[in-house]
Amino acid sequence: MQSELNYRGIDHSIKHHIHTPDHPIFIRLLEAVYWIYFIVLYPIYYVWNKRDFTKNKLKNPFYVSKLVRLIEKHPRLYEWSMFVLNFPKPTSVYGFLPPLKGRVLQVGCGTGLLNKHVGKQQSKQIVNLDINPHYLEYGVRKGRYDSYLLSGIYEVPMDDKSFDVIIFARCFHHIRHHKKAFAECARLLRDHGEIWVVDPVILEEAKSGKSMTEGYMVNSSIDGVIWRFTKAALIKHISKALPSQLKLTSVTDARQLHMTNYNRKYAQTDILAVIVKTSDSAMIHKSNK
Repeated sequence: MQSELNYRGIDHSIKHHIHTPDHPIFIRLLEAVYWIYFIVLYPIYYVWNKRDFTKNKLKNPFYVSKLVRLIEKHPRLYEWSMFVLNFPKPTSVYGFLPPLKGRVLQVGCGTGLLNKHVGKQQSKQIVNLDINPHYLEYGVRKGRYDSYLLSGIYEVPMDDKSFDVIIFARCFHHIRHHKKAFAECARLLRDHGEIWVVDPVILEEAKSGKSMTEGYMVNSSIDGVIWRFTKAALIKHISKALPSQLKLTSVTDARQLHMTNYNRKYAQTDILAVIVKTSDSAMIHKSNK
């Protein structure tokens, strides 16, 4: 099902698309599986990780939990955690994306789950970027990508105008300085190139337990230091962070059938925000007026 939506106070030139599933039996099954995972895993998680994290975060607000450190070190554990969070199929979180086009830079490629989703033929055009060498080595061993960079997004060792598309593959909430990241994206993108921000956001403000007019950062015991957004907060945040040559043009809200979207604490939906770069010549012409 698809419909149009405009938020009050948001630029109405941005196109909004909403896709909601109509599979009530499958949704109930997902919710049941969530409770099974919760009952089985939460006592172990609380005793081993949560209590230690809560204690040490009082001394250091940026304390990295034992669970996060373990997942960052062991790619197989990372993939298992993705299976749990995105049950029944981790790669299905990319199911609503349009086909990739041209030369692509994937930011935060991890172990290459997006590459696995799109297939070997299409993934050949992707340059994969991540700051975690363990994930990159694992992705190479699995044959998910050939071209990769051990780098963050703030200073990428590539020439200007190297890419047609830059995709933040479910890592945008981990990027601390979005203005700096977008400035580098503007340099790396060719004229009329696109940035795709693919990320989960909180479905309703009531589910977050807070009134969220802006995105905010939090140190999570299972995910490290991350941003949290609702859809409206994400649109507002991106619009404020963009340099002049980048423009947010459309936002797709797809509540797909995986467990992260149907958990009981932070019910979520998946977002694809498309940002387009104007041509440099057009920017120069505009500035000279």
